[in-house]
Amino acid sequence: MSPSSDALMLLKPDILAGPYATCDRRLARDAVRGVHAAYDRRATRYEVDTSAAGVRWGLRNVDRKVAARSWYTLGLTDRPGTLARLRELYDGPFLAGDGRVDTGAVTVAVAGALGFRVRSRRRRVCTHRDFLGLYAHNTHFTRLAGDLHDYLVGQPVEVLLLVGDQELSALHVAKELLRRVVRYPMTHYDALENMLHVADPGAPDWVYFDRSDGD
Repeated sequence: MSPSSDALMLLKPDILAGPYATCDRRLARDAVRGVHAAYDRRATRYEVDTSAAGVRWGLRNVDRKVAARSWYTLGLTDRPGTLARLRELYDGPFLAGDGRVDTGAVTVAVAGALGFRVRSRRRRVCTHRDFLGLYAHNTHFTRLAGDLHDYLVGQPVEVLLLVGDQELSALHVAKELLRRVVRYPMTHYDALENMLHVADPGAPDWVYFDRSDGD
């Protein structure tokens, strides 16, 4: 059966509830600037003191993954248009002003600026079957299985199936910068509570959720 989507993004419990379910609008703008900076390395000014360090750390990780994985690229479909949409996002009305903004909404807006459209978005309580579909083939599963089970099973997650003519690694780049700037700018991020998951191209977790959409 052919897949109905191009990519899987899953919002984890710590982005749906608790202190990181919303973030300062200045931090959200900086996170989008960080995604832009992955593709345009010219100096960028950030609004929050910790953001520059978070972006630097995130970019080091991005560059390391580009060197290590053949599919992980900093190429973009319609590079000028994509960068323009990212600039419009951090300068535009959605993130303007003070106060706080929904972190999940920021994440989805970044995916949209990169050129992805949400085909399906559904909140569900993570089951044991979902847990296995998500992580049974992950290289960290054996080491973290118990903690991952306790963190996810019985908790709400939001499953987004995305379509779009864009390099799939763009979502991984965005994931790295969002995690760094919003939650872990100065420390290693937690292997469990790290806000969102993006499937590797063609990975079993993407196939599982694509096929189980609507169950």
